[in-house]
Formats: sequence, C-alpha cells, structure tokens
Amino acid sequence: MLGGSFWISFVRNGLGAGLMMAVFMLLEHPGAPLKRTIRNCVAFWLLATSGFSIWYLLDSVNFVRFAGMLSIPVVGLFCLGTGRERLYLSLYKLTLGFYLLSVTVFAGVDLSRLWFGGSIWADIIVRIVLIAVIVFLLVTKIRKSFLDGVDYLREELDWFSAITLLLSVLIAALVAFWPGSHEFSYLHIGRTAILLFMTGLIQYMVFHLYLHRGKEKRYRAENELLKMNEQFVQRQVELLADTKQYREDMESVGTGRICENETINSILCAYAGWAEKKNICVKMNVKVEEGGIVREIDFAAVIANIFENAIRGCIESGSSAPEIYLSVIRKGKKLAIQCKNTCVPDIKFKDGMPESDTDGGTGVLSIMKVVSFYHGEADFSVEEGMFDARVLLKIPEHMQAVP
Repeated sequence: MLGGSFWISFVRNGLGAGLMMAVFMLLEHPGAPLKRTIRNCVAFWLLATSGFSIWYLLDSVNFVRFAGMLSIPVVGLFCLGTGRERLYLSLYKLTLGFYLLSVTVFAGVDLSRLWFGGSIWADIIVRIVLIAVIVFLLVTKIRKSFLDGVDYLREELDWFSAITLLLSVLIAALVAFWPGSHEFSYLHIGRTAILLFMTGLIQYMVFHLYLHRGKEKRYRAENELLKMNEQFVQRQVELLADTKQYREDMESVGTGRICENETINSILCAYAGWAEKKNICVKMNVKVEEGGIVREIDFAAVIANIFENAIRGCIESGSSAPEIYLSVIRKGKKLAIQCKNTCVPDIKFKDGMPESDTDGGTGVLSIMKVVSFYHGEADFSVEEGMFDARVLLKIPEHMQAVP
C-alpha cells in the first residue's frame, strides 16, 4: 500500500489485530478469568503482529496481497478458541471486526493519498483515530445493547446468516486489500466507499433481522408460557384437596414433611399424591430451608414443571413399574435439581431440549426461562430408559447468606 519499514508494518499490523480482537472481546461474555484472558490476548497480539511483520519484511509484495485476507483465519481461530458463544454468533462478531478493519485500512490509505501526499504517518494517525472512535462507540453505545439482545441472536443466527456475512465482507475485503485495484482516483475511492457502505448495511440489517426474529419467537414462547401457567393454576386447584389428604396420610404414618419450605412442600405433596394415584413409585431427597435461596415463584415453577413432566413421562412409557427420583440440594452458591423418571425410549431432542408432541414443550421453556434468569445451566438426556433432567441455578448474592 504505502510501504514503510519493518516497524511501520509492526504498528499497522498491531493496530489491525488489536482492532479485530477488541471488537470480538468487547461483544463477548468472557469464558475465562479476566486477567488470564487479557494475558492470552496480549501474548497472541505480540505473536501475530511479529509474525505478519516478519512476513512483510521478507516478501512485501505477497504480504500486501494476502495478509488482509489471512487475518481472518489467524485472528479468528484465536477468538473462536477464547470465546464461549455459539459458532454463528462468533462468526458474526468476527466478520464485524474484519469489516471495521477494512474500513480503517481504506480510510487510512486513501485519505493519506488524497490529502497528505501519501504520508505514512498520516495513514497511521487516521487509523489510530478511527480505531479510538470505534472502541469508544463500542464501549459506550453498542456493547450493552448487543449483550442485552445476545440471547435472541444466539437462538436465531444460522448458517445462512453466517455465509451471507462472510461473503459480503470477503467481497469488500478484496477491494480494500487487493493492490491491483488501488489506482488513485476519485472514481475508485467513491466505488470502494459505496461497497464498504453496502457491506456495513448488510451487517446492520442481518443483526436487526435476526434480533427481531428472536424477539418475536420469544414473545410467542411467552404467550405459550402464559397459557401453560393458566393450566398450571388449574392443576393446583384440582390437586389441592388431594394434597391435604396426602399430607395427612404421611403424618399419620410418621413420614412427616418432605422439606422445610412450605410452598415447595405443598407442591411436592400435590404431585406425589397424583403420582401415587397413577401407581408411580416416587423417591425424593429434598433439602430446602424456608425462605431465601431463589424466589419461591421461580423455584415452584421449576419443581412443578419437572415433576409434572416426569409423571406424564411415566404414564406415556406404559411401564408396569414406573418410577421417579427427585433430588433438590443446595451446593454452596448453587441450587442443584435433578429428576429421573421412566420414559419412552424414542424421545426427540432439538438444541439439547426435549420436544413434546402434546404441549409444545412449554414446560421446558418455562424451566429454561428461570435458568436464564439465574444464569444457570440445564441438561436433558435419556439413558437406559430413564429421562434425566438436571438444573443448576446460581443463588443471587443477596440470598447467599442464607445457611
């Protein structure tokens, strides 16, 4: 492009690699402790910048032709290995970083040639100013809104969106980085600017399209959850009388309460009584104190949905000896819930969640909503004829003082 020494190349390469990594990491939930992430990023930045600069020193012609394009796999593999998001979302952030790199390279080179007689230092200063503006906007304007909508994007981005983004950015990159097309003219500058603008527009439209799709899908799920909650309330009314009788029977034989939490104890008694009527063997190990831990309405939603799904699973299995095992235990700063039940062997899964032929899986959606709220984890699997649902909720800090 504008030439320069090894150290000029080092500065340019460092700015480019730093920009791509900054864009990716600022839009990422770190998957490792912050200090270790920063240390790894600095080490990789030094290695990549030095490697590309040595390449420039040894073969500047091919470096100018191919270095820009090769920055995608080189920086991309590091970012993908460091990040913890799904592949499609990571590719979106990676292409965004490379697009912004293309913009800074084009602006630095052509503005330097247009106004400053091709000055190397003008090129570098323009890049530094643009990178500073980009990082400032990311931190103050973009990062929060992006992370607020990342759940929607995580669910909706797919191969089509990833390929669309990659192709659009690669086409723009060919113009921004390929030296043979860099004749200095107003026509070339205008053509490249329009191409980069259209590429940026595609990035913006893809982001908002899939964000809108994700929100629409979530709203539909919310409506289904409202219907499911209505059914849940009706179920509680139906089971209320049975609950009283079941608790009296337990106390009469000296079994006592299932757990210390009154709300959860009532729900467990209700569903245990229902299971008993269906000749389902139920074993429970529930250690939950009264109050604290997580909001009772969220806790009740998870327990009720898991237990009801387990009972329905046992009924649908047609087994002569169905059984349910439920465990609820607090482990330090986390609440662990596990339920195993007899089930049919051919349960279908989609994105790690079981599909339902009857209620559309709204019970599982309700569970996942609570899991997401408490930044927890959920896992569903089938092994040896038993459906295994495991939920881990992180106890909020203001509730962790409860013993």
